[in-house]
Amino acid sequence: MKNNSSLIIVKKIAIYFFILLVIISLVFFAINLLIEPQIKKNIAVSSQIESNLWKRYLSFLGNLFSFRAGQIFSRELNSINQSIFSLYLSQFRWTILFTILTFIIGFITGNALGIWSAYKYNKSADFIINLIVAVIATIPLIVLAIIALGTSTFLGYPSQFINDGKYLLLSLLVPAIISAFGSISLFHARSRKITKNVMQSNYYEFAISLGSSRWKLFKWQIFKNLIIGELQAIVPFYILLFSSSLVIERIFSIPGQSVFISYAFTKGEVNLIMFYFTFSFFALIIFKAINQVILNVLNPLQKNEGKLAFFFKKGIKQHASK
Repeated sequence: MKNNSSLIIVKKIAIYFFILLVIISLVFFAINLLIEPQIKKNIAVSSQIESNLWKRYLSFLGNLFSFRAGQIFSRELNSINQSIFSLYLSQFRWTILFTILTFIIGFITGNALGIWSAYKYNKSADFIINLIVAVIATIPLIVLAIIALGTSTFLGYPSQFINDGKYLLLSLLVPAIISAFGSISLFHARSRKITKNVMQSNYYEFAISLGSSRWKLFKWQIFKNLIIGELQAIVPFYILLFSSSLVIERIFSIPGQSVFISYAFTKGEVNLIMFYFTFSFFALIIFKAINQVILNVLNPLQKNEGKLAFFFKKGIKQHASK
């Protein structure tokens, strides 16, 4: 039984690894075809770049399996004597700081509004909150960014990123609030639904009838279910937030991943682009695995349901083969 389980795990890992390799390979060929004119310019000025696409692909695989980022071909970047990894991290720190700040604003505000809406379900307060959230969610980010840039002069906040201890957080706060509008609506909708479902459950109503404290029920039932529910959707939410933040970074001159990607595509630096996508893939997989472990700890029933589903499917297959 243990041997079969181990074999299944090994097979799953092999399948996931193969799928990941196929995805990364498709991204490699797509990017090479997309930026072919820029690559040809690099080939014209640098003899170190392989002109053959398949040889470049084999070189990329060699770097991938030996955990090397590859070579930078641009003379401008070579002059500062930085590896692709250190160059990536120098830009990545600002994106992480910006997106985490945006996520915190969206998470707290969205969940607070969602919980309040659920407690005031079908009342005027619920209607007003839903209307406000819907309005701010439908306004395009670029429009909000332009409004923020226009009002910065008379409201007195920085219109561009300032890498200074005194103004650093303030210069990130305005673009973070703008970027958070979309995530506020997502967290609001999810938390409102979860809170409403818990409050309408038989357990909650029975506990209230027995005189249980609403605050205790909130802490042990609503809050726990909210955390589990938000963790289940945190990966796609953060990917969406991360993607939209690239646009805001460029508008507010935040030296994050948008600068890294823009430079790499403009100069035809395939190794920089592929490092970005490969690193992002692996970071996403690790983040998702950690998130799943946390979910299994908070909600052991979910893990048991997964096991039951597995054995149920296995039993059906064995029965069908007889």
